[in-house]
Amino acid sequence: MGAIELRNSLIERFNRMINDDSKLIILDGIFDSMNILESSSLVSEAHYKVVEDRRKKHISGETKGENWDDVRSEIKKKYGF
Repeated sequence: MGAIELRNSLIERFNRMINDDSKLIILDGIFDSMNILESSSLVSEAHYKVVEDRRKKHISGETKGENWDDVRSEIKKKYGF
């Protein structure tokens, strides 16, 4: 989903949500927690850079990821979970 589609989807969802007072309280809490996290991130900029570099390599095809269902299945086989 592109940025414009995501923005429009979020606007539509927020418009539905703000008509329900109980959801407004939850939404307000989410925004409060986002503001706290923005001001005091627990993740260092160096780690964000590592993740960004790995993501770029994955998108370019330089590295290969695995499907979560396949990984979960392999873990179950290997460890008997």
